[in-house]
Amino acid sequence: MKINTSILSKLFLDLSKDLKKNCNYLVRKYDLRYRKLTLKEYKFQINEIISTIENDKQIIAHPNRKKVWQKGWLENLKDYKKNRKKISLIPKYYTARENKFFRLGGEFIYTKNKNFEIYMLDIYRNWFAKKYLSNIDYIYEFGSGSGNNLVSLTDIFPKKNFFGLDFAKSSIDILNNLIGYKNVKGILFDMFKPNFNLKIKKNSAFFTIGSIEQLGGKIDPILNFFIQKKPVLCINIEPDISFYDSNKIEDYLAVRFQTKRGYTSCIYSKLKKKEQEGKIKIIKKFRSPFGSKMIEGYNFFLWKVI
Repeated sequence: MKINTSILSKLFLDLSKDLKKNCNYLVRKYDLRYRKLTLKEYKFQINEIISTIENDKQIIAHPNRKKVWQKGWLENLKDYKKNRKKISLIPKYYTARENKFFRLGGEFIYTKNKNFEIYMLDIYRNWFAKKYLSNIDYIYEFGSGSGNNLVSLTDIFPKKNFFGLDFAKSSIDILNNLIGYKNVKGILFDMFKPNFNLKIKKNSAFFTIGSIEQLGGKIDPILNFFIQKKPVLCINIEPDISFYDSNKIEDYLAVRFQTKRGYTSCIYSKLKKKEQEGKIKIIKKFRSPFGSKMIEGYNFFLWKVI
């Protein structure tokens, strides 16, 4: 099987014609082919996941994790200074993997392309940017990390202004050392303790991709910051256990993995509560279209402040 705009239409809950308009060239470029697993492969992957969960020691939002992120983004910065190539900005937790088993539409798949997740994210990012950010002047990414997302969006919208906010200084150093991207600025910012004095430009949008997940569920401060600053739109692409079907073993194990590590898994319930309080309006949400072997970290939440 092969990824096409018809498949993406079902995964992104969008019209096929809009997907063809916004990202068909990437679909053709990446030519992502995959197949479903055999029963033998399926059983083997289930056992591998169980073993990984039992042996995994990582704790999200642990105080030492800031040092880990500082070191990780510093590696990306050194690579970028050395070769000045955008590929250097792809986080190494993607590029270091040799895995060829992923999730697509809630099911396990096999692909010969180890970059399947990277390329699917590029298509996904291109889609939501053109779909929802075309009329926005200022775009803020919270938890900008290696700068990969902002550089990709700047290539789509070269005349817009972008701000990357992160608590790791090495992340900010990346953004402020980009060659040819003068419309990108890095700002030190801690989502655990948001700076409410930060001035936000008019006609702005906020987005996160896998950064709220790192807060270990302590997301009220950053959500309150988002609401107070009143962006035109807010897009959060994050893991959440509410979309899983625990009657399915692969989903049950994903919940176990997310819970054990301590990834934020309450963003939908928090947003729903804010909506019930009359503070925000959830415009669109859907389950992560794809994911790693272990979890689906790309659930889509689009909302605005009332």
